[in-house]
Amino acid sequence: MAHHLIIGGAGFVGSHAVERLLHNGHHVTVSDLIPSDSARNLGPYIDNIKYSWKSAEDLESKDFEGVDSVIFLASQADVPLALSSPRYTFHRNILGLVNVLELLRSRPKTRLIYLSSKNVYGIVPPARVPITEDEPLNPADPYGASKAAADLACLSYANAYDMPITVLRSGGVFGPRSRLKQVVPIFIRQALANKPITIEGDGSQVTDLNYVGNLVDAITSAAENGEKGVYNIAYGKDVSILELANEIIAITKSKSKIIFVPWRPGEKGLRLVLSIEKAKRELGYDPKISLNEGLQKTVEWLRGLG
Repeated sequence: MAHHLIIGGAGFVGSHAVERLLHNGHHVTVSDLIPSDSARNLGPYIDNIKYSWKSAEDLESKDFEGVDSVIFLASQADVPLALSSPRYTFHRNILGLVNVLELLRSRPKTRLIYLSSKNVYGIVPPARVPITEDEPLNPADPYGASKAAADLACLSYANAYDMPITVLRSGGVFGPRSRLKQVVPIFIRQALANKPITIEGDGSQVTDLNYVGNLVDAITSAAENGEKGVYNIAYGKDVSILELANEIIAITKSKSKIIFVPWRPGEKGLRLVLSIEKAKRELGYDPKISLNEGLQKTVEWLRGLG
């Protein structure tokens, strides 16, 4: 029975990782900026974990005693906020991670699983899509740049100090308990209310959306099995934003119309579709929940919120 420390474990992905690791029989500690009595996502699990109300920047060596793996999920992950607050985004997404990397240098057997993002790749020529892990990092916005810097920090420590580090570059993630200001919950709530679904640009931008349970499969596999290296984790199939909106309208049987507004900076021409062949081959990763099934689960969750 292993002991896993999840930094940022009170968030969307973190709560699902906590649930899975407890189900698999592991000990779990969560470190997060949210106080335990406000960690609503962890309500059903809070009595079965150790909780540390602490930022990644303030973690100390004693916080890693007895820990077999560290799952680093803490992040400023909102692209619109990164555009309006780039300084805050760089600070939040890099400094806490570097503190953890420094602390783990003295614990060479403790694994680190760092959750990165498809946004590190930026705009990739069509001939190189789906994007593989050896694609040069070329982020198109401050959020992507902050995650790319964090990626490189992890890889530099792995190379320089021979540390067991796994970087998971995730496609867009959705599902129950996600932040409501993300594209899938926004579209679903608009559809459930029969309000216009707003698309930034013409909807031709292509992404790879993955249900949260699939991502957690990869996180737990890396934490339990100790695979090192960089892996793309996504659903493995592309969808345009316009196709996503129409799929949600069909699932909800909505009367919503689609309206188009100006492009978000850096998104025109974006085609962020990830190759997951390496993760399939080396991690045994196999996304089990389809886009349609995941959207249905998310619709049910949002209906329950009222």
